[in-house]
Amino acid sequence: MRVSGVCLALLWAATVACSAPRVNLGTEPHSFHPADYQRVFETWSRELRILPVDGIENVLTARATYLSHEFRWAYVVRVAHDLSMSPVERQTLQDREFLALQETHEFFITAMSGVKDSDDLSTEEGPWRIRLEDDRGRRISPLEIEEVEKPSAADVKYFAYDEVQRTAYRVRFPILANDGMPLLSEQTRFFTLLFFSPYGQGSLRWEVVGAAAPSRS
Repeated sequence: MRVSGVCLALLWAATVACSAPRVNLGTEPHSFHPADYQRVFETWSRELRILPVDGIENVLTARATYLSHEFRWAYVVRVAHDLSMSPVERQTLQDREFLALQETHEFFITAMSGVKDSDDLSTEEGPWRIRLEDDRGRRISPLEIEEVEKPSAADVKYFAYDEVQRTAYRVRFPILANDGMPLLSEQTRFFTLLFFSPYGQGSLRWEVVGAAAPSRS
């Protein structure tokens, strides 16, 4: 029996999602050490491969990291340590990171493809559509897809970004869903980043720890 490329992609993503650690959408303070950063980075990162069987090699490999409250906290601790920041410099960095949380849902995404231009996530006119969806099926489009044309040392160091092989993007979604309510909260059971193109489809999923199941009527 022949399996479609889309099925292979979804099966691979589902396997990864099942083995990935659950995440915490809470906003409580954390007591991280610099060495904790890598663990937190991996907790908030997911990778997707879309590999059709019809002769097209590696349509898309995408790794996405959600820049959550927990992630940004660990990021601040690590950067402040590595750069030997003063308390004032660290507070400035922390204020900037936490302000960004109030403005958008941000993902750092790297893309790689064996198909010409299939790693281009930069516009809605490109081959891919990216959407963010919650556990209730509410789906939103990006506010901004910013290609990282000149990666910083921090991009390479803290996001494991290989600028020779991959293209990087910062993808930002609105805080509110189309119904005017927050898309993500501590009650969200999971959220999903969706990729659509003529080549195939795929998704990355983050299961949330401690989220209450919806009540039954």
